[in-house]
Amino acid sequence: MNNVHLSSDDISRYSRQLMLDDIDEKGQARLKQAYAVVIGLGGLGALAARYLVGAGIGKVLLVDHDTVDKSNIHRQVLFNQAHIDQRKTQASYEQLRLINPHTQIELADVQANSSNLASLISGAHCVLDCSDNITTRKAINAACVSQRKALFIAAASQYSWQAINLRSNESNCGCYECLLAQTTVQEDCIKQGILGPVVGMAACFQATQALLYMANPKVNITWGQYTIMNVASAQFQSFSLPPYKHCEVCQCHT
Repeated sequence: MNNVHLSSDDISRYSRQLMLDDIDEKGQARLKQAYAVVIGLGGLGALAARYLVGAGIGKVLLVDHDTVDKSNIHRQVLFNQAHIDQRKTQASYEQLRLINPHTQIELADVQANSSNLASLISGAHCVLDCSDNITTRKAINAACVSQRKALFIAAASQYSWQAINLRSNESNCGCYECLLAQTTVQEDCIKQGILGPVVGMAACFQATQALLYMANPKVNITWGQYTIMNVASAQFQSFSLPPYKHCEVCQCHT
């Protein structure tokens, strides 16, 4: 980390999180230099991006190709009635600039796919997968494995949210393809519906993990732990994701 000093505005703005042992002034300086890519500006990405920018991340790239729809507003907290039919990237930029003018916010109004992801995530310290379909998640996973980027995935449907942190240089940690090969993943809120606060809980967990990772390299991030929480029944499950020995994505990068 280069020598980055906090200004009096930084100390005032981030005073509450500076009190945390896992962040303090050194961690805040790291956040000021950090660069994250948020892919998807729905219920997950809208809130996760808001927390990253609010916490003082130095640079964030927002990736989405969609426009704001009336049905989005109940769970996508950056948007309101005035944003209907606007590009999600531009509407998010306008809102996030009001929250923290010091963060460099870049936009990519594109559909993330296997053709463009390598360039989209290049240079980033970590990637937040806030997409809403398995095809895109698989492409993001492959790009992150190839470039050895830390990947924070969250999802939600109905009353349940799921999350997992992945890093390809962890020998005992699989990748998203390993997860698909070893368990049934249900992450489709379009067909199954979603309650707004449920996706918000997933986004809060995802943003917290990413912020701690960027602020403190010594923090105890749990890699490869698949977490499932059913909010309606208050049931919590968690299990470790081992590498799948036949995985064609991560096994060729070991």
